[in-house]
Amino acid sequence: MSSVLVACGGGTGATLTLPSTTTTTPGTGTGTSTGTGTSGTGTSTGTGTSTGTDTGTSTGTGTSTGTGTTTTPNPRTLTRSVLDADYSDALERLITVSTSPDNALTIINPTTGEQQAVPLSLAPTSLALSPDGKTAVVGHKHGVTHINLQTASVLDFYDNIGFDVFDIALGSNGIAYATPANNLWGVLQSINLGTGQAQGSINVRQISGSYVQIVPSLNALYVLDMGLPSTLTDLFKTNLATPPTGLYDSPFNGDYDLGGKNAKGFWVTEDDAYILTAGETLFRTAATQDQDMLYQRSLSDNDNDSTTTLLHADHSQETGKFVVILDKGITGMNSDYRLKTYTAPQLALSEEKKLSEMDLDKSADPVIPQFAFFNSDGTKRYAVLKQGTGTYLLAF
Repeated sequence: MSSVLVACGGGTGATLTLPSTTTTTPGTGTGTSTGTGTSGTGTSTGTGTSTGTDTGTSTGTGTSTGTGTTTTPNPRTLTRSVLDADYSDALERLITVSTSPDNALTIINPTTGEQQAVPLSLAPTSLALSPDGKTAVVGHKHGVTHINLQTASVLDFYDNIGFDVFDIALGSNGIAYATPANNLWGVLQSINLGTGQAQGSINVRQISGSYVQIVPSLNALYVLDMGLPSTLTDLFKTNLATPPTGLYDSPFNGDYDLGGKNAKGFWVTEDDAYILTAGETLFRTAATQDQDMLYQRSLSDNDNDSTTTLLHADHSQETGKFVVILDKGITGMNSDYRLKTYTAPQLALSEEKKLSEMDLDKSADPVIPQFAFFNSDGTKRYAVLKQGTGTYLLAF
């Protein structure tokens, strides 16, 4: 007769018992466990022994432990603070403007970390890239700077345009479109970058502190109107004439959340088909008024809390996704920042990272997100983050 006995424990062991014979066989066993932290894993193994006799008994023991530590994958330190930023798909470069430690536009290679600065004569207030991603325009108080990004050189500089630039957009026609800062009655302006001449719109007024985005395929400019005396924000459309003329307002008249007075902008998809707002809402664009700026949907996990806003967003046509910075603000408490990725245009959540679980400089300071971008083919995502006095570029 024979029998096989298996001993179970933290380790495993087995003995074979034959009649009228006493046999002792050492056995080994392993146990594994994994401990996780915010990011990081630990593994360990345990051993076990087993003893078999003619009575058919066996024992096995094993122990295992695991620990994890919080880490953040190698963010790059940026040499300058970031006031505004954009990403050039054509050049595969992150473009930023800064006021500290100097006034500069910086061309950053996110793969190698190389940072090439173009000095600016005035402090920047805003930044925009041309539709082909090869030139940039920087807004200033009473001025603009036009820059060739391929040669890292200034093409044109004007310091007498007659108003302080709040936000700015750059067309392929050599014209920049800008909204004024600190002027309740200010109008939408077009600026000829070849001559420096600024022309104010006749019918687009009271838009101080408003945001602008060009939609090249529609030959149009969309404006997030922050200049209204009420707490409402609104979207409307203009042409790209010089000066620009307002075409029509959105049809929803405050029915949907656009981010309110805390909105930091809005974002157009790479195919020009949709507008994503700071209020977590998506609208379509169209050439005809009856189909333009129609509400589509909100983020799938929208909490319907007006204090929750998108701080920045970018779209990848190649991967069909949005990457966003979400501030889940809670009244009376600190901000709860998240880096999230959603499908487009469905707005289904596919990935989320909590910044409260990140540590870039091993300090107790909170990590504050500023901008998030895809690279040209959507295979990489980048976030510009601040912690303490440092500014960092994180690939994730």
